[in-house]
Amino acid sequence: MVNESMEKIVVDKDVYRRINMLRAKLSAKKKKALTWDDFLELLMRKERKKEEFINWLYTLGIFIAITFVLMFPIYFMVPLAALSLIPFFILIGLISALFSAYILTSWSLRGIKPFENAPSSILKSLERLSSEAGVRKVKLMILETPEINAMAYTSLSGNHVCITRGLMDAYQSGKIDESELEAILGHEIGHIKNRDCLRFSFVLSWIEIFDKIGTVFIIIGTAIAGIGVALEVTAGEEEKGRGAIIAIFGWMLAVAGFMQKLLAKIASILAFHLSRKQEYAADMIGAELVHPEKMASALRKIEELNNELIAKELASLPYADRWQLQPRNPSWIDRLFCTHPPTEKRIAVLRTIDEFLTPR
Repeated sequence: MVNESMEKIVVDKDVYRRINMLRAKLSAKKKKALTWDDFLELLMRKERKKEEFINWLYTLGIFIAITFVLMFPIYFMVPLAALSLIPFFILIGLISALFSAYILTSWSLRGIKPFENAPSSILKSLERLSSEAGVRKVKLMILETPEINAMAYTSLSGNHVCITRGLMDAYQSGKIDESELEAILGHEIGHIKNRDCLRFSFVLSWIEIFDKIGTVFIIIGTAIAGIGVALEVTAGEEEKGRGAIIAIFGWMLAVAGFMQKLLAKIASILAFHLSRKQEYAADMIGAELVHPEKMASALRKIEELNNELIAKELASLPYADRWQLQPRNPSWIDRLFCTHPPTEKRIAVLRTIDEFLTPR
């Protein structure tokens, strides 16, 4: 067996015997002789399916943990009744996630246009990388902004990878080379392959619902409290106290809304944890499709080039939490709410893999 650099792979005799037996068993199951390439490809596909199952299981675990945080008072008072509602919560969460990932997101980003005059080399790279990753119907989009970045999103019409004009300019000026650009595209294809948009929308679904309900409670409660105070001030002797009761009810409603928003904020820590794991996983796919060092180099250049910009901050971009990087120096509390891990950590992981990938 040889790799792409024709390096000989030395395998222990006992290990070879066992792995050859596994190949023979799989050949018998498939009712055809598997070559070593076929055998290894089959093992990799099985590993990928296993990873996908674990990813969804992990996502489901995060979702259930979020529902426990949001519904804490109910779980505390009537735990059995609350537990019985989990399948209902999962169903509503999935419906909300599908709507958000495939309809709402694409509608919100409708201002982003297809990259009609994209260089043929980029289109060919996108097509090749998508094919290698097993992802179909990926359309290249462009956003007219000087930031150097890229993002991926889904819609009913297919998958989209969006690059910024700043990234395109950096590539055409030679600040980012072709293999680094391919690594960036590979990272975004990784998000599509892992269904990250759907999974992240799933864990965010109840958080967004509770946060919005909390906002409504605060608005209505504040209005009712104001009405109550006004009635109390203008009330006659016989009507005294009615306004106070109304005002207290309004304040209680506003406090309930504030508590809901606070619980939603706490629960979002779990969602952002999932988002950071998704970034590491997408980095791995970018590294697999191109090379770990090229993926690391691309991340470094994106950060350095963005730090040179005096233009508007990344936060002003639409769906700012879905872009490749968010350059800043957050506190440990801020990091709990970051959708992306620190660039240095991402690069360190990639370069550690590269050390073991490179023949010694």
